[in-house]
Amino acid sequence: MEDRSQFQLSAENAALVQRRAIFLNDLRLNEHLFWPFWRPCQVRILMVVDGLNYSEGNFGLSTFVHTLLDMPGNYVRFSITLADIRANVAPADMMVGEPRIAQRITGFKFDNPDHFKADMYHEVMLFGIAQSFFGRGQASNGQPYPTDRLADPELRVLTQHVNNGRGLFATGDHGRLGRFLCHAVPRVRNMRLWDDTSADNAANEVSMNGPRRNDTNRIGSSPGSQFDDESDDTPQVIQPQMYNRMNGIFRFRFPHPLLCGPNGPIRVMPDHPHEGECVVPRSTNDTLNIGGTLGAEYPPATDGGPRPLPEIISRSTVLSGTTSGTKLPTEAQSFGGICAYDGHRAGIGRVVTDATWHHFVNVNLVGRTQLPPDNPKSQGFLFSAQGQAHLAEIRTYYRNLAVWMAPPERIRCMNSRLFWHLNWSDRVMEAVMTTTHVPLREIPTVVLFNIGRHARDVLGRYAGQCQTVRLIIDSIIAQVHPKLVNEIDPWIIAPRRRPAEFESIDFFDGSALLDISLGAALVALREKMPEPDPKRTPEMSTEEVEKVIVEGGRFGLEAGLKLAHQALEGAGRQLKM
Repeated sequence: MEDRSQFQLSAENAALVQRRAIFLNDLRLNEHLFWPFWRPCQVRILMVVDGLNYSEGNFGLSTFVHTLLDMPGNYVRFSITLADIRANVAPADMMVGEPRIAQRITGFKFDNPDHFKADMYHEVMLFGIAQSFFGRGQASNGQPYPTDRLADPELRVLTQHVNNGRGLFATGDHGRLGRFLCHAVPRVRNMRLWDDTSADNAANEVSMNGPRRNDTNRIGSSPGSQFDDESDDTPQVIQPQMYNRMNGIFRFRFPHPLLCGPNGPIRVMPDHPHEGECVVPRSTNDTLNIGGTLGAEYPPATDGGPRPLPEIISRSTVLSGTTSGTKLPTEAQSFGGICAYDGHRAGIGRVVTDATWHHFVNVNLVGRTQLPPDNPKSQGFLFSAQGQAHLAEIRTYYRNLAVWMAPPERIRCMNSRLFWHLNWSDRVMEAVMTTTHVPLREIPTVVLFNIGRHARDVLGRYAGQCQTVRLIIDSIIAQVHPKLVNEIDPWIIAPRRRPAEFESIDFFDGSALLDISLGAALVALREKMPEPDPKRTPEMSTEEVEKVIVEGGRFGLEAGLKLAHQALEGAGRQLKM
């Protein structure tokens, strides 16, 4: 084979390659500039630190921030505001060279209306490291800011933010790290430990060096158990909580949507020698009163189902005998790695806590800056192809987090864009049908099934397999046949209504109904807009698109149910003894 490594591009061809690279990048990030789609939905995110930063340094969050800025697909773009409680912050620590950052705020205060109001952001992410903080001055209630927590006016407006249906994320590290920023905030306060579990270091589960510490380090590129194993390309393996719907008709088995990726459940996270710990609340009946009543901390469900409560959605494992350098050998155990609360089912926002911000900072993702470049631990997960595959899964978790915590209205917007994206960008119907001009009611049910199955495959490649089920349940089933949701949705704990045998024996695959209804919804959307028209496309509101999707999905679901009844009746006749 001819060796082309010595060929040099001419200046003209080099410029052509460069223009091509710029085009491909623009096409990925700004597809609407080249094709008359709707613009992606915008989700406004506020990130707050009190000792970490957003730099390219070891304890910077730049990899995490860029992961959200580089969101694939064309259904959502994250508008990110970076905030720091500290007033004196170096420009590099605020990603000053990144033009896509919406705003940068130093000396941040939640009770400053120029910085924050309950309806200003769709999501708030707290990355706490400080145990206490001094010198903030006087709060809006006229009292000095507390040194061990946020002030009451800050806690109140943050609680109102969640009560308005908006998302909240919080994390710290081992022991009391992160306590100042997070430990008094309703909901996150009891979904994670913000203090030591014991004054006895030998019994403290969130200590720095005790035998019961949450040490998830795995031995990687260097022999023995080293502290900086956290910076190699070997992750910890987590155990996601799996959710089932097995009732003889529908058989789904998924992790929580936060841990669902294009390749299945996300089972890896960065490792670290001493993590914090996520827990479920001991008390869930508290009424919030911070300068006035703010309702129940965990309200009852608005959909008639069981009250949603925080749950541990992943567990991390500590191996026996890990020393991470000079620490005491660990005792084998497991602990809560991520805790999630689906407040949408109770009419409020969703809340997530993570065991440690070491799952998000550069030193655990892309290596240690002080090491020589030929040391694998200076590159982290970027060192190997396998490590890069692990990093891709971890970055999917980041993106899932930002999507899942969005308010219901933003999720509806994203869903409508996903339908539109499937119809035009991915050419789903062209892959199945020879013509797209056949009316919906003349298309055979099997063709609708194939369109839906192909669309789910396409969507799952960049939005995750869970997203395809959620998209159909939320956009079609919940609107057309709401009673069917409890039979399909694996993330709702539904009472058993059938004999246990149905949970282990499959006589009928009801998932075909989802494919048929999705395929019909896509055809209906194509009928409404047979060709993308720059003059008409922006005029279609989310509500108009939702109406078209529901009506198309209704037709598909009815056609699928009719076919299912015929199949069951035919099977009964054939098997009659």
